[in-house]
Parts: sequence; C-alpha cells; structure tokens
Amino acid sequence: IQQRQFNKASNSTYCIFMVNKPYAITCSVVAFYIPFLLMVLAYYRIYVTAREHARQIQVLQRAGAPTDGRQHHPDQHSTHRMKTETKAAKTLCIIMGCFCLCWAPFFITNIVDPFINYTVPGKLWTAFLWLGYINSGLNPFLYAFLNKSFRRAFLIILCCGDERYRRPSILGQTVPCSTTTINGSTHVLR
Repeated sequence: IQQRQFNKASNSTYCIFMVNKPYAITCSVVAFYIPFLLMVLAYYRIYVTAREHARQIQVLQRAGAPTDGRQHHPDQHSTHRMKTETKAAKTLCIIMGCFCLCWAPFFITNIVDPFINYTVPGKLWTAFLWLGYINSGLNPFLYAFLNKSFRRAFLIILCCGDERYRRPSILGQTVPCSTTTINGSTHVLR
C-alpha cells in the first residue's frame, strides 16, 4: 500500500482505494454479475419465445398454403411483426454485449486484484474503469444507429425541433414529440 501511495514523479502522496476480498466479491457480484446473469436469462427467454413464435408462424403458413401449387405469400402483418421483433432483439443483444464487453474487464480485475496482492498496475485499473465509462457514452450512438425511432428523436433534439425530422401526421400537421406509434396507430402522450 505504501508503494502504491507514493508518487515518485511529484514527491506527493495520493489516495488509493483498495478493497479487501469479501468487499471486492460482494461489490462485484451485486453490481455486475447478478444483473449480468438476469440479463442473460431474460435474453435467453426472449430467444426461446421468438424461436417458438417463428415455428408457430411457419406451421400456420404451411397449413394455410393453397393445395393447387400456387405460391402463397405470408400475411404482411405477421411478417412485419416478426421483422420488428427480430430487430428489437438484435438491438438489445448488441447493447447488452457492449455493456458486458465494456464493464467485464473492470469487474474481473476488481475481484482478482485482492487475491494477487494488489499487483494490477494502476494504469490498467484506470483503463478498465474508463472502458466502463465509455459504455455510457456509447449507448446513445448504439440506440441511434440501431433504432429508427431513437434516431429521429435524437435528430429532433439535436436540431432544435427542426420540422423536417418530424413525422407527418395523417391530417397534414406536424406530429408533436409527445406521440408514439403502437400497432400502426399514432397516440398522443399527455
């Protein structure tokens, strides 16, 4: 601890936050590993449900196929819904993957460091911590890149409400920012 506190370059001391083994394990498990496990379980359930829905749609499409050999086109609503659900699941997986990749090095090091007598270099600690912080800065870009609705909302915010980024309404007026579209119909949020 004394060696890490003394900064030879400036002849001054600085505060080092060092944790004991039980605290490092408890803190990391509560802050990262339990939420990570819950997210993996949730996404697994989403994946299983999406696969089951896709299988059911295929069975229904085959059952509704004409017997005279003509090509049967699936119902547009169910196809659009499947594409939307698939894109949403991919978006969430990418966001979760970035979260895990950015924060895992810090939380792994947080647990390992006390067990190896605090030998992880300070610069590595700082790099891993900043990698975790970068995750928060990535999220707006990920959402904007992966989701058309978020992209439009960000453009409206960044361009001070510029009318060309707003979605036109059926009545020909500009739809206020406080609207949402659910199943093809626009609803005003109050």
